[in-house]
Amino acid sequence: MGRRPFLRLACGGALTALSAGVLGPAYALMVEPAWLDIARCTVELPALPPALDGLTVAQLSDMHVTSPADANHLGRAVEVVQRLAPDLVALTGDYVTHDATHVALCAQALAPLQAPLGVYAVLGNHDVWTDADHVATGLAEVGITVLRDAAVPLDAAGARLWIVGVDDVGRTNRPGARCNAFAGVWERALARGSALLDELPPDEARLLLVHNPDVHEVLAAQRVDLALSGHTHGGQVRLPLLGAPVLPSCYGQKYAQGLVQAPRWPVYVNRGLGTVSPPVRLNCRPEVTLLTLRSAGAA
Repeated sequence: MGRRPFLRLACGGALTALSAGVLGPAYALMVEPAWLDIARCTVELPALPPALDGLTVAQLSDMHVTSPADANHLGRAVEVVQRLAPDLVALTGDYVTHDATHVALCAQALAPLQAPLGVYAVLGNHDVWTDADHVATGLAEVGITVLRDAAVPLDAAGARLWIVGVDDVGRTNRPGARCNAFAGVWERALARGSALLDELPPDEARLLLVHNPDVHEVLAAQRVDLALSGHTHGGQVRLPLLGAPVLPSCYGQKYAQGLVQAPRWPVYVNRGLGTVSPPVRLNCRPEVTLLTLRSAGAA
C-alpha cells in the first residue's frame, strides 16, 4: 500500500521554552514533572463520517504509578480530563513500572473517568514486563475496557467508529537499536494486528491504540484513520535545537511527541504523565491530550 494522504493537521499546546541553565536540576526534578500541559490537536480525516465531525478524544499515557504521590498526580490529570468532557477516553499504556500490584493505585485514580462513548486502554511494555494479565484485570475492575488485540464498534449519531487495540510485546528500543530486530520481535503481534484491522468493514473509520509508536513503521494494515501512542515520554528532557538526547525509538526524533505522519497513517504521540529513571522533565511537561476529529465531508 502507498501512503494515504490526509488533509489537515493543526495542533496546539506547544512546549514551554525553559532554560536548563537558569532553572537547574531542582526545577526538572520537582516542578515540571507535576506541571500538567493540555495539548489540543485537531485532525481532519477523510474517512471520518460527517455525523462524527467534531468528536473529541482525550488521551492519557505512561502513568508509571509506583506510589501514592504518583497516583495523586494521575488523579489531577483525570480531573482535567473530566473538565474537558471528551466523547471518548483513550489510555495508551505503562500504568505501572516495577510492580504489577501498583495497578490498584493507578486504577483507583483512573476510576472517575467517564465519557459517553467509553474509556479504552491498551497495555505498554512496562505492564508486560511486570504482569500483563494482572494489570489488565485491575483496569477492567474499574470499568475500563482493555483492548488486547481486539476491536469494538462505537455507534454515535447514526455513524460508526471502530476502536482497535494492539497488545504490546514488552520490547522497547534503545538508541542505536536495529529496527529490523524490533520488527522481528513484533512479528506475531503485527500479523494479529494487521488481520484484525483488515477484517473490519472497509468503509468504516478506525482509531488504533498501540503503546509503542515504532509499530506504525512496520504494521502493514490496509487502513488506519488515526493512531494514538505513547512510550517515548517526549524524551523527558528536551534541549533547545537538539530535541531529546535519549529517546526509546529506533526512528530518531520522529516519534518524540505530537502529531506525526507514519508511512501509512497519522499518529499522535502523547508525552506521558509519569517518568522513568531519572525522574525528571525539562522542556517536556506531562501531557493531557484533547483531540478533535474533523470530517472532510462535513459541511
